[in-house]
Amino acid sequence: MGHEPVIVLDNGGSSCKIGLAGQSEPYRVFPNAIGRAKGERQSFVADQLLSYRDASSLVLKRPFDRGYLVNWDVEKAVWWRAFKSLLQMQPQDCGLLMTEPPFNLPSIQASTLQMVFEEYGFRSFAAMPAQPLSLRAWAAERADLPAAAAGVGVVVDAGFSFTHAVPLCDGRVLWPAVRRVNLGGKALTNYLKELVSYRSINMMEETYLVEHIKDTVCFVSADLRADLAGARAGAHRLEYVLPDGVNEQLGHVRQPQPRERGKQAAADKSSREQVLMLNNERFMVPEVLFQPSDIGLEQAGLAQTIVDAVEAAHPDLHPLLYSNVLCTGGSAKCPGFRDRLYKELRPLVPDDIEVGVHMPSDPVLAAWKGASAFATSPDYSQQAITKAHYEEMGYERLLNLAPDAAKAAATGYYTTSG
Repeated sequence: MGHEPVIVLDNGGSSCKIGLAGQSEPYRVFPNAIGRAKGERQSFVADQLLSYRDASSLVLKRPFDRGYLVNWDVEKAVWWRAFKSLLQMQPQDCGLLMTEPPFNLPSIQASTLQMVFEEYGFRSFAAMPAQPLSLRAWAAERADLPAAAAGVGVVVDAGFSFTHAVPLCDGRVLWPAVRRVNLGGKALTNYLKELVSYRSINMMEETYLVEHIKDTVCFVSADLRADLAGARAGAHRLEYVLPDGVNEQLGHVRQPQPRERGKQAAADKSSREQVLMLNNERFMVPEVLFQPSDIGLEQAGLAQTIVDAVEAAHPDLHPLLYSNVLCTGGSAKCPGFRDRLYKELRPLVPDDIEVGVHMPSDPVLAAWKGASAFATSPDYSQQAITKAHYEEMGYERLLNLAPDAAKAAATGYYTTSG
């Protein structure tokens, strides 16, 4: 396969993380989207969205829908900018290691292969689920944990579209045991939009801005009743000053202002500001991950989902799996997430089994870091499909010749090594 550089792309529904194999951190993290300001024709692609002057006017178009890559026109624009403008590399001289969602559809895998080899001309390509890669990075970060060192654990991936509980053994996904909650960061953002639009200011068209507000002010409650009582007393009240399109791009948080008359200058400034009032929304939005019934979703909460996933694995693995529950994904960064998950999970597990709920140093970058390490190992060469092999056999012929082995060789999906 040669010694060509390998581009590592964690291709998430919300954001892309991109860099080169062997690096400790991705080169850039940027939205996996194209945005356009209301009333304007110019589009902003990927990292260009981060510097646009007024986030409140952006309308986004994403390549992912319900967790799967379906809009290749958007994705192609994002990838071309990432490869050519950000990394400044020619795909024809590189390999590509990319993450893909669990249970990715064969039709999407086929389209991905065609795009990678025919549109971009990469020399080699492998696609892997993010969860074993996250566990690989965690094993390097916490080599003192026996389960992590053995490649055993449950990766709780609180992503953009879904939240998965993925048990692994020896770095390999136990696919029959994987469980999913149909909630992710996108649903939480939509829920926050509905709440604030009903109670304060209409924000239904401000998805990009509300997503940022959610990431800034929300937290997971450790004691819901106490926090609800505190909210009634104003303990969690915050004011979010919305961007004005001139001085601020995303706005900022401030403590509630007193209702007294101040200096005229302060009053004039306040009158020009558009302020979003936030109170119990700050913790009721992430609460739905633990209580999906709050929004009418008839599914188990996150803790019970983990138990269901572990119970579907072999009983001999249960102690190791429960001892190494790893929280990853953007929603896992919400303050209080790990502690609340442990609090709910501990009573559901037998007393004689240790429960360990862990958080990597950066739950958003865990998969990319694991992929970066994997791409420098001999495993990548063994698992990746080369452009020559693709041109000789084609994806359909590979599947027809030996369905299981071919799919493993082409995508690394069913024989993932941690």
